[in-house]
Amino acid sequence: MRLFLGVFFLFFPIGISFSQVNPLSVLGKVVTTSMDARTKAEVTADAEIGAGASKRLLDDKKSEWAGVAVLVFAQHVVLAGAVKTAEVKKRVEGIVRSDARIRSLRNELLVGDAGSLARDTALEAKINAALTAAKGVSSVNMRWSATGGRVVLMGVAQSQYEANLAVAKIRGVKGVKALVSHLRLVPAKK
Repeated sequence: MRLFLGVFFLFFPIGISFSQVNPLSVLGKVVTTSMDARTKAEVTADAEIGAGASKRLLDDKKSEWAGVAVLVFAQHVVLAGAVKTAEVKKRVEGIVRSDARIRSLRNELLVGDAGSLARDTALEAKINAALTAAKGVSSVNMRWSATGGRVVLMGVAQSQYEANLAVAKIRGVKGVKALVSHLRLVPAKK
């Protein structure tokens, strides 16, 4: 496990959570490349957007970003997690939004104490297992974050059926109290 984590962090900068990537993308790039709805340029841009946002948040001493997850897919960004005040929520959004490559940004940050990092991480792992095992769901095209039992989902589904199935699978995971979905429908490339 320790070796896997070392390999994982070589490819993904600090600030990108485990829930933002399917672990198969690290170990089996050939498999996920054919499944990923993004172009290589979008994959590169997503990594740069996420890393840049994390760096800017780390550099900003007033942002209090510790509870923030920056979910990025195809240059669309969703902010998830929790911050202490509405002012910090607005500040974090402004810092992240400063990247001109971002096509859209949704701020789903909660204000106030949101619960336990350990429980949220465990819930994200359960969601990962449910979506990865679900036939008809390409979880490599989705990102999610859990905060106090509230799950934020983003990315793309190739059909309404896939979007509905992903939402149903997440709602079926024990510990999920609420779900906010920002899945976009993008038909499969031919």
